[in-house]
Amino acid sequence: MDLLRPTSASAYRAGRDRRISRVPASVPARVPDVVAKPASTTDTASVHDAARFAQREADASLLRLLHAERAKAERVQDLLRLVILVALGVGAMMYAPSLPLALQQANIAVLFPMLVWAFVLVLLGRRGAYPRWLSYVTPLVDASAVTAIILCYGLIGTPSVALKAPIVLSYFAILAARPMIGSVRSAAATVTVIVLEYGATIAILATTTHLTLTLDPLSAASSANVSILDEGMKLMLLATAGIVATFATAWHERVLGRALTTQVLRDVETREVASRLQEADKLAALGTLAATIAHDVTNPLTSIALSADLLAYDTTDLEVRRQAALIASDARNAAGVVRDLVAFAHHDEVEREPVILGDVVEHATVVLRQLLRDRGVEVKHYCAPDVPAINGGAAALERVVVNLVINAAQAMEGQTGSRLVRITTTREHDHVRLMVEDTGPGIPAAVLPHVFDRFFTTKPAGKGTGLGLWMAAQVIEAHGGTITASNTGNGARFVIAIPADRSVAAA
Repeated sequence: MDLLRPTSASAYRAGRDRRISRVPASVPARVPDVVAKPASTTDTASVHDAARFAQREADASLLRLLHAERAKAERVQDLLRLVILVALGVGAMMYAPSLPLALQQANIAVLFPMLVWAFVLVLLGRRGAYPRWLSYVTPLVDASAVTAIILCYGLIGTPSVALKAPIVLSYFAILAARPMIGSVRSAAATVTVIVLEYGATIAILATTTHLTLTLDPLSAASSANVSILDEGMKLMLLATAGIVATFATAWHERVLGRALTTQVLRDVETREVASRLQEADKLAALGTLAATIAHDVTNPLTSIALSADLLAYDTTDLEVRRQAALIASDARNAAGVVRDLVAFAHHDEVEREPVILGDVVEHATVVLRQLLRDRGVEVKHYCAPDVPAINGGAAALERVVVNLVINAAQAMEGQTGSRLVRITTTREHDHVRLMVEDTGPGIPAAVLPHVFDRFFTTKPAGKGTGLGLWMAAQVIEAHGGTITASNTGNGARFVIAIPADRSVAAA
C-alpha cells in the first residue's frame, strides 16, 4: 500500500517547511468577511423558512386530526339523535289520540323535519362528506327545534304546562354534548342562542296568551300561573350550564390538542427515523460496493503506477519522464479515491500530518490540467504569504479541491463567456481559509440548502452520484473545519475554513 501514497509527499513537506519558516511570530488577526458555518447547517434564512414550513405542516396535520376526532364523535351523536327522534315520534303517535288536532299538527311540523335532518346527517357522516360548518349549525337547529315545540304547545295548548314541561331539560342535553364534539365558539354561540330563545319564548307567551307571571313560586306551582323567579332561575341555570360547557369545551380542546400534537411529533420522528434508516441502508450498500470493488480497482491502478515509475526511471527524455510521473500520480490519486470511499463507509480516521493548503491546491490544479485545458477553463490561484500549516490529510484535502474545481468546470459547460475559477488561500485569525469561485450561472436558491446532502445531485442520471460535495463536507468536518456554499451574483462560491496547526505554529 505504500505505492499508493502520492509521489508529491516530499513536495508537501518541503513546501511546508519553506512556508513555516516564513510565518512571522505574530500575525494581526482580522474578522473574516464571510463567516463559515458547519456543513450540516444551512443559512439562517433557510433554517427559518424550513422551521416555518414544518410548523405549518404540523399545524395542518393537527387540525386534520382534530377535525377527524370531532367527526367521529359527531357521527355517534348523529346516530343517537336519530334514535331519540324516532323514539319521540313513536311517543307522539301513541299520544296523538288524546291530543287536539292542532297539537298533532305541531308535532308533525317539528318532528318530521328533524327526522329528515337527522337522517341526512347520518348519511353524510357515513360517506365522510360531513361539512365542517354543520358542527356550528347542528346544535343551533336542535335548540331551535326544542324552542319551537315549547312555543307550539304554549300558543296552542296551555302556556304554563309548556314552560313547566321536562322538555326544557333538552337544552341542558344539547349543552352537555358541546365539549365532546364542538369548539369554544360553537359552545358559546349555542348557549347564547338557547338563553335568548328561551327568554324570547317566555316573553312571547306572556304577551300573546293568558299566561300570568307571579312572584310567588309556591302559588304558581299549584295554579296555571308561572313564577318569574322560576323562569329567571331556569335562564340563569341555562347560562351557567352554557358557561361551564364552554370552559369544558376549551379544556377538552386543549387536552385533545396536546394529545394530537404528541401524535404528530411521534409521526414526524418516525418519518425522520425511517429516512435516516434509508440513508443508512444506502451508505451500507455503498460501503459494501466499495469494499467489493476496492481490491479489483486498486490492483490495476497499482500496476499502472508501478509501470509509470519504471518508465520514468528508464527513460532519459525529460518530457516522457514528466508525463510518466503524472500518470503515476493520477493512478495513485484514483486509488486514493477508492480508499477514501471505503474509509468513509467504515468511518475510518483521516491520516494527519502538517500540510500547506496552498501546495495542496497547486498539486490539484496540476492533476486537472488536461481536463481544464479541454474545457477551456482558466484557474487562478492566489496564496497569501502568511498562510500557516494545518494538521490533516494532504491526499483527502486534494480531492476536495479537485471536486470543487471539477464541479465549477462542469457548471460552466456551454458558457460562451469567460470560464474562470479563482482560488484564494488566506489566513483568517486562527484558521486557514480557502475560497473557490467560478464565473458560472451560480447555484439555484432552491438547491443551495441541499448541496451538501447525501445523494443529492442536479446532474443527469449517470453523471452524478450526489456524494462528491457530501464527501467533501465530511473531509472538512473531519479536519475540524467548515464549508459553506453561496452565490456571488456572477457565479458560485465555496468557502472552506480549517483551524491552523497550533503545534507547528508554536514550534
